[in-house]
Amino acid sequence: MTETVANASTKADTVCLLDCRTYEPALLDAAIEKAAVFASFPDIRGKRMLVKPNVLNASPVEKAVTTHPEFVAAVLRFLWARGAAKIMVGDSPAWQTGSSASKTAGIHEAVGRNGAEWIDFTPGKPRSAPDAKLVKNFVFASALDDCDLIINLPKLKTHRLMIYTGAVKNFFGLVPGLGKSGMHLRFPDRLRFGTMLVDLAMSLPPSFTFMDGVIAMEGEGPGNGRPFRLGAILASADAAALDWIAAQCIGYDPRKIPYLVDALKRRGRDPLSPSISVGPLGVAQAAAKDFALLPYEKAASSSASRMPAFAKLLLRKFTVDRPVFHPDKCIGCMACVKICPAHALESGKNGRGQHRIRIDDEACITCFCCHEVCPAKAISIRKVPFRMPGEKKRS
Repeated sequence: MTETVANASTKADTVCLLDCRTYEPALLDAAIEKAAVFASFPDIRGKRMLVKPNVLNASPVEKAVTTHPEFVAAVLRFLWARGAAKIMVGDSPAWQTGSSASKTAGIHEAVGRNGAEWIDFTPGKPRSAPDAKLVKNFVFASALDDCDLIINLPKLKTHRLMIYTGAVKNFFGLVPGLGKSGMHLRFPDRLRFGTMLVDLAMSLPPSFTFMDGVIAMEGEGPGNGRPFRLGAILASADAAALDWIAAQCIGYDPRKIPYLVDALKRRGRDPLSPSISVGPLGVAQAAAKDFALLPYEKAASSSASRMPAFAKLLLRKFTVDRPVFHPDKCIGCMACVKICPAHALESGKNGRGQHRIRIDDEACITCFCCHEVCPAKAISIRKVPFRMPGEKKRS
């Protein structure tokens, strides 16, 4: 992977990579300003901003599930100083309201404290995606009709379905409410879902990304992993280029993550030699040590593709990762049941009075939305025997 360490550049594909070890406001203010200059932040005087943090769910800040509120606050101060006329901040979590989730995460208070307006996303009119491969129009938040620039504030995390999540994936939150579940149902496999994500990102108005990598998430991301002090901030007008660099910083080879390859190609660059300008730090200087990564997707072998249907079913029975529910940890919040796009889950109680979730393996599309939203780490992902047709649902 070609990486060019550059000085400040006017190229759109420049990625700023800075060291930033804490969320101390003065340190963040200086880092955001430096990142903006390096990555050629545009003139926003008199413009309307829509700030999109990552508010996956109602998690407290110490879990590192959401963009840190002090990171959001620093960006808001920067935008006002640069002459923004209006700043809206919003997101659409998986199943909760944006307001309630952002309050738990501390972001709602940071927004009010810095003179911006929090908005809960509501559906707007369909927007066409003429260059898309799968989805020719999207229903985004109506707030997009009232902004000149999207300020994208992702959290650097692993992701059980997509392997890695960052700038491109964070745009998915611009789809309001359960519209996101519908996309999981339409595109249940990792490859097609990733193609849809790139379709979505390519259809949006102009954006600029500041990535919170001060404390990233390792392991079972995006909602049940562990905080990892990476100590980095990234910035770019090119979300695909930024993700390419960020994935390398935590130890991934982005060439093995299909949607990152697709995103880069659609920006007109060769993944074998992308020539992305990055600095003032190089990837090797910012690289994490002992970061717990999720495995890459294994490509199907040619021999497997020629198997008869019954043999493929048996192969899937013992090789596919599936959700496993743990009643001793379940708090009965029903988040998993509400978010499941395939309606494959039902709730009840076991003989000891514990909450129990039963899963219909035939209906399950292995999107891992249930694992993503569980606030109690009551769902794990591992290889378990697939329920053959006619077998009982499993708990």
